[in-house]
Amino acid sequence: MLGRNPSEPTLFQMVDMEGLIPADHKLRKVDAVLDLGFVAEVVSECYAEGRGRPSVDPELALRMMLLGVLYDLSDRELCQEIQMHAGMRWFCRLNFHDPVPDHSTLSRLRNERWAQSGLFDQLMDEVIRQCCRAGLVSGRHLSVDGTEVRADASVKSLKRRGPQPPKDRPPGVGPDEGGGEPKPAGDWEGQGEVLRNDTHFSTTDPDARLYRKGRNRDARLSYLAHDLLDTKSRVILRRKATQATGRAELDAALLMVDEVLDGREALELPNRPEILTGDTAYGETGLITALLDREILPHIPLRAREAVEGRPTWKRRTFNLDERRARERKVKEVEARNRVRGVTKTQGYQVSRKLRIRSEHTFAEGKTQHGLDRARRRGVERVQDQATLTAVVQNLKRLVAFLGRKPRAAAAQALLGGSQPSVFCFSAHSAALWGHIRALEIFCPPNPEGRAGTNYLQVTGQGPDWVWGPA
Repeated sequence: MLGRNPSEPTLFQMVDMEGLIPADHKLRKVDAVLDLGFVAEVVSECYAEGRGRPSVDPELALRMMLLGVLYDLSDRELCQEIQMHAGMRWFCRLNFHDPVPDHSTLSRLRNERWAQSGLFDQLMDEVIRQCCRAGLVSGRHLSVDGTEVRADASVKSLKRRGPQPPKDRPPGVGPDEGGGEPKPAGDWEGQGEVLRNDTHFSTTDPDARLYRKGRNRDARLSYLAHDLLDTKSRVILRRKATQATGRAELDAALLMVDEVLDGREALELPNRPEILTGDTAYGETGLITALLDREILPHIPLRAREAVEGRPTWKRRTFNLDERRARERKVKEVEARNRVRGVTKTQGYQVSRKLRIRSEHTFAEGKTQHGLDRARRRGVERVQDQATLTAVVQNLKRLVAFLGRKPRAAAAQALLGGSQPSVFCFSAHSAALWGHIRALEIFCPPNPEGRAGTNYLQVTGQGPDWVWGPA
């Protein structure tokens, strides 16, 4: 017999919001690790006390912004989805009868009221601290990389800097022509000009710069996003959005490294950075020297791949202070390049080079899943806010996945003997395996007896440890 729906629309219904959300839903997992109790205190100075109408709850607005990044939705699309999506309403602490804030409210909060509060940076640091407390982040081995973020502007918005050509010429006539055939309808006035960042700017987004990703690629208005992440866990420690300039990658890399070093205690990093991996774009002598001065070993291929350089010498002594400093600097740079060349021959370097692709995977995730491929707003500061929120969402996903794997790891350890240490053995002469283990931040101490032996990887409740056994 054909079935029919017996229920009729009712005026009032009792709905259990908690019962509607599955226990394994990703919003429930993200909500379990998301702590926004500090938000009200951070943005309190952005509001007038005792005057005007009550504003939208800052935590509600921030939760909505995180949802927009998580599902790659614009503000307008986000508000429409929350109207119909029970899980999103539950995540935002909204009942079915509660109104959803307008999309313009989110835009004003992000671009105006919270612009100078530093809320997104503090949220980023708080999520990193949670990752460190959970044991996800090592901090010893870091990777740096950059990618293009297409600006929300077209090359048709470019305008020449300085004095403009006269506008009294006939329509369709080029700026250097006195006559001729008119241009086809819809043709761009700047066609045929050589477009350069020093001669042209965008009237739509003045902060955007022309950027060409390859020799055979067309230049387009873009920004650059730079990542400094923990190679082992792929947790993003810093993400910077900059203008697409020639030295943007080098300057951003050093800035992010300094921020991590200075804020290590605040971020609760368990270890000090020791290795930095990057591609050839970072193989500049100044950056390499600066990293070595900070006691960080660069696993970076040099731009100049010649053989080992000899120590520079001079025929005559100099007593000029500036010349002496220049000579000392040149010697220091040669020694730094030679040290990096020596590192490139080690097995650990080869493994680090293979693990560097994790930076590419992180950018690919941000672009394909969270809208980092194109700037949703204009101006480098607003693009920075977008990049930071995207990094927060990606780190939350890493933390949720890591905490989800912990029960399985505990069960495996119980099968291997519970609290008793489990011992795995491998040959110490296996260079490939040894390189992989070093790249994963599991370091073996030297043989205390100075003899050939067998390495034992001992796994306890406190984590992996190395002990030496008989040959």
